[in-house]
Amino acid sequence: MLMALLAIVSCATVDPTAGSDYHTLFGEARSCFETRRFAACDSLLTELSQRKLKFIQRRKLCQLMLDNAYRSDCRDLLLQALDSRYVRRNLDRSDYNHWRTLSLIPATEAVWPADAVSLPLKSIGPAGHDQFGIDVLGNGRPLVGMIDNCCADYCSISTALAEQLGVRPTGKKIRVNGNGKATSYIGVLDSLSIGGLVVRNVLVDVSDHLEAVKRTHPFDIVIGENVLTRTGEMTMDIEAGTVAFSPQAQDLPKNVSWHYPAHNFSVEATLNGNAVSMLLDLGNTNTHLSDVYYGRFPEDESYVEGTVTTTMMDRTWTTKVYVIPAARFVFCGSACELSNVPVQLEAHAAEGLDGNLGADAFRRFRRVVFNPDKLYLQLIPAESN
Repeated sequence: MLMALLAIVSCATVDPTAGSDYHTLFGEARSCFETRRFAACDSLLTELSQRKLKFIQRRKLCQLMLDNAYRSDCRDLLLQALDSRYVRRNLDRSDYNHWRTLSLIPATEAVWPADAVSLPLKSIGPAGHDQFGIDVLGNGRPLVGMIDNCCADYCSISTALAEQLGVRPTGKKIRVNGNGKATSYIGVLDSLSIGGLVVRNVLVDVSDHLEAVKRTHPFDIVIGENVLTRTGEMTMDIEAGTVAFSPQAQDLPKNVSWHYPAHNFSVEATLNGNAVSMLLDLGNTNTHLSDVYYGRFPEDESYVEGTVTTTMMDRTWTTKVYVIPAARFVFCGSACELSNVPVQLEAHAAEGLDGNLGADAFRRFRRVVFNPDKLYLQLIPAESN
């Protein structure tokens, strides 16, 4: 598998027209990675690495290979890959330095207590635009955490809080949602405690822009996918106002897709009978549709014209929208009804999806069970449904 890749000194060894082509094999490897079949992904990437490939193809191969080794917690294989001639020749220098830094940081791990973890589920923000939150400890300090499975590779905290908590910078800087005014870097939080559950060596995105967000949504840290994939099965009991985490997974079929390279989740659904693919976004306050949906259903007679004003960080803008006054979503075997769902014509959905299912949709259910590692979502209807 990966060891074969490390012995390669030249990427031009096999005729690219022999057997499956690059796009087919890379697509299969990507599918294996998205469904957590790391060994199979590694085997396909090793086969691909022995073919004559274009430079951009070799670079994409290296990125997926390193991501696959990192997410499978094979730290030795990650180090070996970084030391290989193939990776050093084909990976961009800044990307290589980022992966080298990650390889030197102890792996993120969850330490479970003897008893089940259960704590109050908080509502963060104004009614109708609120998010799911919980009380946590960051390096021993009490914090309010906002649950956001779409905060993909890192949790997020403000620059001021990072300094107070003693977050250790890794040297990696990233762009914050295309906003050049906001500074951002990657750091390591030694521990994040959720009840008795402790997650160690948590990568965090440290940014100035969270201070502006906290004016309307008072939380201290965004709890992202890198933590949620290590905290087992999450059960949010909406009616009881509690959230529980368990290392024990149920024997449920996979009904959630995970996408590379965006590192986000989606579900298949119907909206008023139309088949749609929706981003699963617990951190988004409200459900909305995108220009993808409008492009597929431009003649929908239920549209009502309008505008929506959005404020994000230090920017405010108005967008032309259509609104669906009565929207019935059916996904993961359950249904919910929402009023006045906007179709934002200038909002481009991730991975060509039709829109986002936000916190308002999940509040329509009595209980929400989500396991981002095992890729299943279970929705228990409210009594009124």
